[in-house]
Amino acid sequence: MVVSSAQYAYANDCSGVLTHISNVIKHNSYTCPGCREEMVAVKGKVNVHHFRHNNATCSYESYLHNAAKNAFYNRFNESKEPIALIMQRAITCQSKKKLFLQDDSISCTNLVEAKFNLRGLFNEASLELYDKSTGFTPDVMLFNTDNDSKCYIEIFVTHECTEEKIASGIPIIEISVNDENDIKYIQESDFSINDINIFLYNFSAKEKSVQECHQNCSLTSHKFETWTLSASGRLNKIEKSFNHLSENELSLNNCWPVTLDKRIQTESIINLVKEMDPRNIYSNCLKCTNASGWDDGQVSCAIKHSSVPYTEAKVCKYYEVVEV
Repeated sequence: MVVSSAQYAYANDCSGVLTHISNVIKHNSYTCPGCREEMVAVKGKVNVHHFRHNNATCSYESYLHNAAKNAFYNRFNESKEPIALIMQRAITCQSKKKLFLQDDSISCTNLVEAKFNLRGLFNEASLELYDKSTGFTPDVMLFNTDNDSKCYIEIFVTHECTEEKIASGIPIIEISVNDENDIKYIQESDFSINDINIFLYNFSAKEKSVQECHQNCSLTSHKFETWTLSASGRLNKIEKSFNHLSENELSLNNCWPVTLDKRIQTESIINLVKEMDPRNIYSNCLKCTNASGWDDGQVSCAIKHSSVPYTEAKVCKYYEVVEV
């Protein structure tokens, strides 16, 4: 695709530094990042300011590709400001709260933002440097002279990274460039895995374990029930997911998983009723010597040989409680 030269807002100055049309210096010479031919600054009062080729137009794709990689290279070498690479890190919860699940196979893992400074990871950058170890020539290669780590910066205008290059295992940041707004993005923005024009290959942030709940619990499907006794002596149950309960709430003896074994659940409810009503103010079949079991508000009565509501103790002539 060949585009009118009026769209060219960038050119290289005599030092090879990518320069926007708004920053040109009068009488300086400029060349096209794509074809390296001479360009002149056009800053009239009618048309949008731009660079123009002196003799011919240039492939817009080639122009964008070279301008973009020069933009990254210049930013890395000329500015001392951090260049952020934002990825996602897996955080695994090992807090005391998780112990209340009573199941070691359940894992609470969440993805959080992990920000790295490319300047802190690498201390040098080279344009189109041949990598002897892989046989590839990336658009820009970042490397660290202290530990031999490296990273490829690849500009995607018409050709994305090949499978062979990705398979090399070298960390790659591929930046999709569609127009000159993307060049400005390269010059000024953080590079985030969430950006639509950023593709990361062979990058991973090391997983971390935390001893404190990270307040963004992913265990929404694990339900717990909390029991209370009302002023009238009725049992009330509130069901909540694990992520909405605090460690303090879970530590109370009136809270347990909905999947708790029926026998243990029955024992827990009976003990809870006795604890909440030690003076036996309220009649409750759960405290009756003739009752057993618990099934969603019903208990088995040995005298009536049937299942009855736990509140029937209020009117039952067979209600008998063993005083402790």
